[in-house]
Amino acid sequence: MLLNFINVTLVFSIGLLLMNVVAWVISRRTKWFLLTSLIELLVIYLALYVQMPPKNLTTLLNINLFLAIGAAVINFIGNVGLSAVDKIRDLGQENNHKHARNVNVPAKEGHFLRRYTVVAIVPILLWIIVGATAFVTKITSIDNVYESIPTQTKRSAELLTSAKDMPIALAPDTAKRKMQQKFSVIPNSNMYELDGITAQTVNGEYVYVATVEFNGFFKWLKNKYVPGYFIISATDVNAQPRFVKERLKYTTSAYLNDDAARKIYAKAPTYASTGRMNLEIDDQGVPYYVQTLYREYGVSGRMKFNEFKTAVLNAQTGDVQIYDANKAPKFIDAPITSSAANQMNEFYGRYQKGWWNQTSLGAKRDVKVPTDNGIYSGGQITPLIDSKGHLVYFTDFTSGNNDQDSALGYSLVDARTGHLTYYRDTRSGLMDSDGAISIADKIYPEKKWQAHMPILYNIDGTPTWVVSLLDTKGIFKKYVYINAIDNDIVIDGDNAQESLDDYRKDLADSGSNNRSTDPKTQKTFTGKVSRVALVNDGKTTIVNFMIDGQPTVFKIDADSNPTVVFLKTGDDVSFKANILDQAKIATIDDITIKDLK
Repeated sequence: MLLNFINVTLVFSIGLLLMNVVAWVISRRTKWFLLTSLIELLVIYLALYVQMPPKNLTTLLNINLFLAIGAAVINFIGNVGLSAVDKIRDLGQENNHKHARNVNVPAKEGHFLRRYTVVAIVPILLWIIVGATAFVTKITSIDNVYESIPTQTKRSAELLTSAKDMPIALAPDTAKRKMQQKFSVIPNSNMYELDGITAQTVNGEYVYVATVEFNGFFKWLKNKYVPGYFIISATDVNAQPRFVKERLKYTTSAYLNDDAARKIYAKAPTYASTGRMNLEIDDQGVPYYVQTLYREYGVSGRMKFNEFKTAVLNAQTGDVQIYDANKAPKFIDAPITSSAANQMNEFYGRYQKGWWNQTSLGAKRDVKVPTDNGIYSGGQITPLIDSKGHLVYFTDFTSGNNDQDSALGYSLVDARTGHLTYYRDTRSGLMDSDGAISIADKIYPEKKWQAHMPILYNIDGTPTWVVSLLDTKGIFKKYVYINAIDNDIVIDGDNAQESLDDYRKDLADSGSNNRSTDPKTQKTFTGKVSRVALVNDGKTTIVNFMIDGQPTVFKIDADSNPTVVFLKTGDDVSFKANILDQAKIATIDDITIKDLK
């Protein structure tokens, strides 16, 4: 780590060393150059060790130029002082005190000061130029930075095929509260505290992992390691946390060389970090701290969204490895943390039409604002697992107009690749997450339950908000399904699968346009009809039927196939449908009835 920090120090001290070399070339005071350079480098080393300033290009340039100016001032003062000492020495020991006040700067030193003044002006001018360039580049780089976001646009989301694909049921605060109730299982628990919490998959299970950290400097000095971490299921509302005894020597609350942030900072001298570190666990239970790294676009202060790196620190050995984000070890679920995804969403929503468009004087055409109903990054991100088992970050966008509850679309950012997929169905208006929360909050007003973690799913072709209701203590109570197009269709339930089945039934009964015939997952069914029931609400006729060997109730609107009203028990039929996770109800578009002329 010492060598790594020396490397970081040299990166920040290039300007200072150049000024000192110039001073040495002009004055030829070798001892002065060596002594001041060593002292300055030592001071800078200590300052960097304590402060760890950002390592983006703008900060590196500014600090280098600032230190170059400081070195110039020190060299001015030092050479004047040394000149006085030389003059006093020349006057002789006897007249030292008598003539010291009348010492004049020798001609050669006056020559040094004149030449060095010209040189010292250079970093000042460069500082001004860098500041002006940064101001201009911050605006002119917007299009290039926007183009660095790897994106694609889709009209509708993937089908929710199972309640097993539901979002997390436990809010982070709920999980942490459960962990705090179990905190006494830790020996000398008063010396530690619960800190960050991260959603991830461990051995195929979606879980929360929370770090146990030192409760102050003297606690660290006494123990030197934390005894382990907590883990709890993120989807089982009845789950209890488990404390895993794995010693962590390098943590975010440790000090000096045991500080995890300092270890990563020293290892990557030319990359800046974004967001907080996450604790991730491999399938053997070994803990690692993960930090997202990036490079700046020029001196714009803006990150490149297609060049993320990931630092992975073994919390037990202190070994740090730097990877391209998409090449990080497989057990790392979020090589790109939520902070980077949040900035990507902000930029994607704001700057699609450039800088001027999003200002108060611009038209704000296609400007989208991320909502703040998530659980990460100040409430703008919610993590979930997609159908491929990848961790993604969900965010929905609105217009920013407080009088509107319409969603302009939503995004999923892949936590490994940084790829942003934007979903926008222009055929129908969708309610945004603010509207979904408002509806869910009013279901049980007397209980004062609150809606959290809204996620927009495609259920049988219908955009649907799935919201979790939590009580005042943050304990999960119910799932709520809200049709994002027809807000009158609202279902709540205690069980994920039963709630999903009830919601599908309401969709079918309402005559909604949902269909269980997505071509990606549909199957062909043939069989003999065992039960038939016709339901007429005065507007349309819905035919409900079952076939031998299938527990599912199939529904079809007579408007889509008028001959279906003649369906009877014993008929042989053929049709296509999706049976999603053994759903109790499936709605179909068409049916063939054998021998019906």
